[in-house]
Amino acid sequence: MGFSDILGNDRIKRILRKALQRQRVPNSLLLSGPTGVGKIDFARTLAQALNCLEMTDDACGHCSSCLAITKGNFPDVLQPVPEKEVLKVEQMRILKETAYLKPMLGKKRIFILERAERLNAAASNSLLKILEEPPGFSHILLLTDNPFVILPTIKSRCQILNFSPISREDIEKCLLEQGIEKSRAKVQSLLVQGNLKQALSLDWEDIQSQRQKAWSLFQALTAGFGSADLLKVYSSLPKNQLTEELRPTLEVLASFCRDVLLLREKAPPENLMNPDYESELREVSAQRSRERILGLWNNIESALYALQRNLNLKLFISSLFLKPMENDNV
Repeated sequence: MGFSDILGNDRIKRILRKALQRQRVPNSLLLSGPTGVGKIDFARTLAQALNCLEMTDDACGHCSSCLAITKGNFPDVLQPVPEKEVLKVEQMRILKETAYLKPMLGKKRIFILERAERLNAAASNSLLKILEEPPGFSHILLLTDNPFVILPTIKSRCQILNFSPISREDIEKCLLEQGIEKSRAKVQSLLVQGNLKQALSLDWEDIQSQRQKAWSLFQALTAGFGSADLLKVYSSLPKNQLTEELRPTLEVLASFCRDVLLLREKAPPENLMNPDYESELREVSAQRSRERILGLWNNIESALYALQRNLNLKLFISSLFLKPMENDNV
């Protein structure tokens, strides 16, 4: 696998390839970004590129070093595994000792610490010295979904690469290449917030059930009620479950608003994000005014923003969705 085979984050690909060309890849890197955006693929590809026998700014994918790294049996690419969900100090002590030994077969020795937020305090402190003064032939790659829990002293010793969610268009394209039909790929790419791994593992029956519930809620909201149902369903959920379950619902609701407005503007059906709901969407388009749909869409986007900022669910739903709806002027 080369960098071109990884979906999304082209800016980071350019940064790493330029660093490889100049032979100035930092010895301590922190790869930070949401789940499912390819951080581990980037780390392994960088490990291959640093040891590739045929290329200098990427991984060829077929030389003996690249193949061995892909299979996980290259002695100079090491990935400590958390013990009971924790990366412990003993593991970091072994890492430090190994980092000062010259590579056995490759050009560089690479350590990949996936889920670096699982470093406990003692392990983090043990890692500091090697991050500050690593030998030139060793690279330590820390990967995290949550950089806020990484010690500032760790972050200050690493060059940080911030990964972005993969675009909906790129995920849809990837799903199409996997043989998934276009209408289904559109929906799956909408629900995953840039998480390709999740998009590839979604269960279509679960998605359809979720969309049907969202459609019932959409009908209620466009008719001027439904906020109480929204509060009832989601306000009692724990915070982590709330984010996981409410965000996709809001994304689907927003897509319904978009499709209704497109139909009002006589857009062709192939532009719809929910083509299987075309007849239902046309019915809403005929019954509800443009202003009402736009107002609902704005409320949904505001709710997504509030959810992202961890604001109080009851407060923002009350303020956004319990407002009186304007009269329809179709």
